[in-house]
Amino acid sequence: MKYLHAIIPLAFALAPAWTAACSFGGLEREVRFPSASTHLGSEQIISLTNWFIEQKDTSRATHGIYRADIFAVAVKGDADSTRKAHRRLAEITGLLKTLSAGTSFDVETHVNEIETRPTKRPERLDVLQATVQPTCAKTRSCCKGIEGPSASPRQQ
Repeated sequence: MKYLHAIIPLAFALAPAWTAACSFGGLEREVRFPSASTHLGSEQIISLTNWFIEQKDTSRATHGIYRADIFAVAVKGDADSTRKAHRRLAEITGLLKTLSAGTSFDVETHVNEIETRPTKRPERLDVLQATVQPTCAKTRSCCKGIEGPSASPRQQ
């Protein structure tokens, strides 16, 4: 234990550079709607627009994005809840399609149905999740060059 403080820095110094982890943050975004509305507020539009423009930047390590998935929650069997979820999905889809003008881009929407209206967290119905899929995942080029010297050609 007395040499532990010296061993840890030594291990990091001797580890090859290709052992670094490859991950991409920011591919997911929470979108909050006012509880009685199916339209985004101006703050949410600005926030979602800035996030999307940053993610679609092809100079990033992800090489841009090729698809977005948007998830909403509705109460099973409740027509109003389902209708509101679909209108909210359409609102976000319309914004993302507008922002992706000139690029090949798909948007897929999903409604997850829950059995009963949430009583502990009713705002759960008002929060949608937007995620983007990076182009490098489609082309299998994410983290290229850090797999190490023994990576097979299939991995590169």
